[in-house]
Amino acid sequence: MLPVVTLNVTTGHMKVGSHGSVVRLLVRALVVVSFFGSLLVLSGCATARTETPIGALTVTTFRRDYTNAHVVRASSGRTFMIDAGLEANAPALDADLRAAGFVPNELGAIVLTHGHADHAGGARYFHERYGTKIVAGEGDRGLLAEGKNDTLCPTSDDAKADLAKHQAARYRPLEADVWVSAPRDLVDLVGMPAVVRPVPGHTSGSLVVTVGDDAIFVGDLFRGAVLGSSAELHYYQCDVAKNATDVRALVTASPERSRFFVGHFGPVTREAALARFAP
Repeated sequence: MLPVVTLNVTTGHMKVGSHGSVVRLLVRALVVVSFFGSLLVLSGCATARTETPIGALTVTTFRRDYTNAHVVRASSGRTFMIDAGLEANAPALDADLRAAGFVPNELGAIVLTHGHADHAGGARYFHERYGTKIVAGEGDRGLLAEGKNDTLCPTSDDAKADLAKHQAARYRPLEADVWVSAPRDLVDLVGMPAVVRPVPGHTSGSLVVTVGDDAIFVGDLFRGAVLGSSAELHYYQCDVAKNATDVRALVTASPERSRFFVGHFGPVTREAALARFAP
C-alpha cells in the first residue's frame, strides 16, 4: 500500500502515513524544483517591467534573459536608456519600449555600462534603426570592436557551469559616438542632470551613471538577488577584493543616493550594498 501524504502547498508541511522520511524528502524536493523551475522560466523567457519614481524622474526597467535595460524619463519627457541587452533580444526590447509608451527614436542616447554581450549587444540595432547615440567606456573600445566578451572569472559554481556559454557570446561589432575616459556630464545628450564616470573592474571600461539627486546605475559592479532585495557579488569578477573596495568607495562617496540600479535583478538599497560588501 502506498503511503498517504497530506501536503500544505503554502507551507510545505505534510503528514505521511508510512515511509515518512523518504516520502517527505521526495515531496519537498518536487515542490522546490517546481517552484524554482517556474521562477527561472518566467524570469528568463518573459519580459519583466518595473517602474521606479525618483523625484521628477521615472526609471523603467525591462528585464529579459535576466539582464536589465533601464529607461530614464524626465518630467520634460526626455528619455535615455542604460544598457541594451542581448543583440538577439533587441527587436523585442524595441517592442517593449513601445508597449510602455516610449518612442525609441526619441531616446537621447544609450549608455553602455560595459562591453559584455548581454549589455552592449542590442545597442547597434537602435543605432542603425533610429540613429541613437551610443556612449561607452574608452577601456572597452576593444570589446566593442570585436563584439565579444573579455576573459570571464566565475565567482560561484553556477557561474562555472555557465562559463563556456557566456565566454562564447558574440554580437556584431559597434563603435560608440562618445567614448568616456573621465567623468562627463551628459545633459547635452539626454536633456537631464546625468553624469557618467569610469569605474574599471568588471571590465576595463565599466561605467557608472548618476542621474538626478538619488539614482545611480552601476552595471555589473554588483548584482541584485534573484529573490529578495540584497546586494550580491556578480557571477563574474576577476578581482573580488578590488570589487568590494570599489563598491564601498562608490557607496560612501554618494551618501545622498539611496537606490542602486544594477545590471541583473535589483534595484538595491544603499544599506544592502554596504552590508554585503562591508570589510
